[in-house]
Amino acid sequence: MMTDTSNSAKPKIVDFGLARMMGPTEMTNEAYGTIGYIAPEILKKMFYSFSGEIWSLGCIMYASLSGSLPFDKKTKGETIRVTIEEFLYFDLPVWENISWQCKELISRMLNKDPLTRYTLAQVA
Repeated sequence: MMTDTSNSAKPKIVDFGLARMMGPTEMTNEAYGTIGYIAPEILKKMFYSFSGEIWSLGCIMYASLSGSLPFDKKTKGETIRVTIEEFLYFDLPVWENISWQCKELISRMLNKDPLTRYTLAQVA
């Protein structure tokens, strides 16, 4: 969503209807979020922390640059399966014009292992 309709509008991240407030060290195994943006550990019903938010931000970055979600499929079940099992690909033509540094950042944010996924400090 954009702040207004001008050429200088700023993007805003919205749609927190399925969100939950968590402290920086809090963990939960309750699933919150929208399919396509949910981290694999959440889909597997494992305990998770803030690292799931880094995953979601990586999905937003991927979609903002390519116009497509990284693990989007026709059905909810297939989207869940590829999110958990498949590798991340930058196979759309648009990625040919995106720097390797940007693709590396997104890859580290979409690391399926939450323990080695980039932290917020590493993203910043």
